[in-house]
Amino acid sequence: MNRPKCFLNADFTCANCQREFERWTAYSVANSWDEFDNYLAYCYDCVDTKLPEPERELKSEPSKKTLNKTGRVHQLGTRVRKDFLKKLKSISRKEKLKYVEVLEKALDYYAKRKN
Repeated sequence: MNRPKCFLNADFTCANCQREFERWTAYSVANSWDEFDNYLAYCYDCVDTKLPEPERELKSEPSKKTLNKTGRVHQLGTRVRKDFLKKLKSISRKEKLKYVEVLEKALDYYAKRKN
């Protein structure tokens, strides 16, 4: 089964819960609006329950875009002082690096100096 596509402002009856929707987002395997009426349509609440098991499993995996060469797939969020952020941005611009690259280099330098 193909992945359902999102159709905005659709008038449809959900094939699962049988609720009628006017100008709502519908999910269907139709390739275009021309084919929309020929396929079953699902509302937001029901679209996940109608996907076959292999399709649902794919949703939990990170996207290929996230799995880039750098291996940076884990999120880190923190709060910093204004002067720290200003220094980080300045170094990042000057060295033409991402913030995370500056932090990785700083951590590597710290680890080398500590040992």
